[in-house]
Amino acid sequence: MNADSYETLIPLGHPDEPYGGSLWVRLTFTDGVLARMQVEEGPVDAPKPNRALPSEYTDVGRELSGWPTRIDNRFDWTTHPGFPRVGTAFQRSVWSALCRVPRGQSVGYGELAQQVGRPGAARAVGQAVGANPWAPLIPCHRVLAANHGLGGYAQGTRIKARLLAIEGIAYR
Repeated sequence: MNADSYETLIPLGHPDEPYGGSLWVRLTFTDGVLARMQVEEGPVDAPKPNRALPSEYTDVGRELSGWPTRIDNRFDWTTHPGFPRVGTAFQRSVWSALCRVPRGQSVGYGELAQQVGRPGAARAVGQAVGANPWAPLIPCHRVLAANHGLGGYAQGTRIKARLLAIEGIAYR
């Protein structure tokens, strides 16, 4: 990591929840912009120093610490002023559609392709889902394969399975 980049680590969900303290989100900032989030299983090594969130990201911290009950899909995270202007227009349309998938529900890659006006582009949607820089706020873990199997997940299918179980989403 270069001098203008740093990481901070915050717990995913409240420590009193059954999963509390065992899932963490590592946030990577570059030039003061939140470039990436990554869900990790605990215990994890906190970055030294574990810096506080910049003020423009306190809402992000609130959402993550209240997950999953707080993430209610009333907000399109791709419109957040701190959301890095990364990705193509197509990727951003997929990420926006993901923000509308209700908590506790899943969507297939093909269905998501139809929602963004690209029927038949399930593979391209899968690539856009995999490029999501703000998981779990942009809930790519809710996307299942056509057979209702897990499909892929950037942080691994074990973490995806845990996130789905916490939300009560069934899969094969």
